[in-house]
Amino acid sequence: RQCRQAEIGESAEPETNESILTDTEPVVENEVADEEHNYMQSYSSLVLDIKELEKQIAYLQTEMATLQSQKHPLTVANVIDNEQKMLMYPSLKPQMFRIIDSTLQRFPLVYVDSWTPSAFSRTDQLFMTLMKLKLNCPFLDLAERFCTSKATIHNIIITHVFALHEVFFEGMMENNILSLLKCKASMPAIFGDFNCCRLVIDATEVTQDVPGQDMTAQSQTYSSYKNRHTVKSVTGVAPNGAVVYVSKLYPGSTSDVAIVKHSNMLAKLSPGDMILADKEFTIHSLLPQGIHLNIPPFLKDKGQYTPAEVQVCRKIARSRIHAERVNERIKYFEILSHIPQQFRHISTKIFQVCAMLVNFQNPMIADIANNYSFDL
Repeated sequence: RQCRQAEIGESAEPETNESILTDTEPVVENEVADEEHNYMQSYSSLVLDIKELEKQIAYLQTEMATLQSQKHPLTVANVIDNEQKMLMYPSLKPQMFRIIDSTLQRFPLVYVDSWTPSAFSRTDQLFMTLMKLKLNCPFLDLAERFCTSKATIHNIIITHVFALHEVFFEGMMENNILSLLKCKASMPAIFGDFNCCRLVIDATEVTQDVPGQDMTAQSQTYSSYKNRHTVKSVTGVAPNGAVVYVSKLYPGSTSDVAIVKHSNMLAKLSPGDMILADKEFTIHSLLPQGIHLNIPPFLKDKGQYTPAEVQVCRKIARSRIHAERVNERIKYFEILSHIPQQFRHISTKIFQVCAMLVNFQNPMIADIANNYSFDL
């Protein structure tokens, strides 16, 4: 009996183990299948995501190539933080450009072509106008730089020349010669022998196109000094180097004395004032009472100057040279290198605007520059 029970026990044990394996085996197979299904599902989703990203990359590459092929217009924002570029394009430091821009924007603009170019801000319009004055870029060149048409450039530039002239020249500079008291307050040391000087005057000429078929106009604009057709202006500079007077442009054959007489500039002076000038300004008979003129002495029939006359000539030349330096700065504006036919009707305004802009540049006299500081 015991042996029989042992046989039964031995035979029962495998049955128990087999039943256990039989019960658990399907569970293991289901788990493995689920894991394989999850893996396949995640792999498929990743493949779809990769394909979607590849499509986005291809689209962005196409868009980037399109944008790179397109021209980007020049704006003042591209150069406003670079002082060298600002001096190259509008000839002004950034802070001075901002002053002109903020002042001009206080006034409405009436465009000469009767339509408003809305594609550009007024700051960029001022920028392209100053570029035209400084570099004299052709309208087509500016149209390419700013990605617009020649008609738009013409509309903007002519309008802003009128606006700059009205606001800054007529409104601030014209008929506002510094008083003798203000001149003495900022008198450089080089004017020590002329402490009553209020104005240093000089004449300058600008070439222009031959004025059509009008022979009278051609003879009037022909300058024997320049041997070409020119227009002439008389500029007045205060002792501190500021441009305080600019006459209209006259035909090149007009004498300096005739310009002073016709412009009526002497009426703006007061008794006790002194004028420094070159020999061509023999305007003694035009001077109002109490106003003095100091010009270099004439040699006349003498063989040479006396030592005292040589000293007078040197002193006048050292002081009067600032007017010549101002005229040189005015001519740095390339638009004045030669006035074409299309600008003849506004040539005076262009010249006076360029002269006005000189006052926004750095002082040219060392004594004034050393005391000059600007914080925006």
